[in-house]
Amino acid sequence: MGNPFVSVVVMTMGDADLVKKGLIDQTYRNFEVIFAREKGCVNALNRALARARGDIFVRLDDDVELPRRWLENLISPFEDDPSVAGCTGPTFVPKELRVNRDSIRWAESPHWFLKWLYDNGEVNPGGIRKCGCVSYDSNYEERLLFFDNEFECDHLEGTNWAMRTELIRKVGGFDPKFDGVSEWVDTDVEQKIKKLGYILLYNPKAYLWHMIQPASPHFSERFDGIGRLKNWLRYHLRHSRFHPKMVLYFMLWSFYFLTLKFRNK
Repeated sequence: MGNPFVSVVVMTMGDADLVKKGLIDQTYRNFEVIFAREKGCVNALNRALARARGDIFVRLDDDVELPRRWLENLISPFEDDPSVAGCTGPTFVPKELRVNRDSIRWAESPHWFLKWLYDNGEVNPGGIRKCGCVSYDSNYEERLLFFDNEFECDHLEGTNWAMRTELIRKVGGFDPKFDGVSEWVDTDVEQKIKKLGYILLYNPKAYLWHMIQPASPHFSERFDGIGRLKNWLRYHLRHSRFHPKMVLYFMLWSFYFLTLKFRNK
């Protein structure tokens, strides 16, 4: 598949000016842009999937900065290997913005218990930990200094996400059973496709900058704790092998959501 046509889907409720600016400057030019503004993440993704004309379906949030060769590097693994179903890359968060997301802030310099829970600090970009959470290593530029070549990964970063469009359709698209901001819905698609015999690749050169802000349109939805816990359970019951650390992680995450309202007063 030389020079594939790409559908770049921007998840936004606004104008996505930051992404528009980055797309204008891309070295790879064979793409269309779809603004997914419908209410509900899964609904927006499935409507974008129905409209997509591209061979490759790329998902982006509206708060990312894109280097000029980002799309070129994200698409390159598809061109020579038909077994590659999806590709991702780093989603670096600037150091001063890491305080805007608790999970990223905690994983930057974790407490000894969290470090143990996160596989004793093993650097695993694009990985899923034994406890059932994703690795946050992709968010830290300093952790990826020694990663140069492509490698297989467990999952694709949610806002740096490229997948063969026909394969997403083949597994039925994005499952509307995933709630709220629909964490794990894209990972659910990935695992269904991997079970068909395909692989996912992580390209360290396909990086972008995730400029997370507490005032972004979907930020408040991230604290719909019940929905997020249900999504976590739904995904792992479908696709994961049980590990005792999962129980501890689920209890810790439940406590976080239970006490969040009190801590924000």
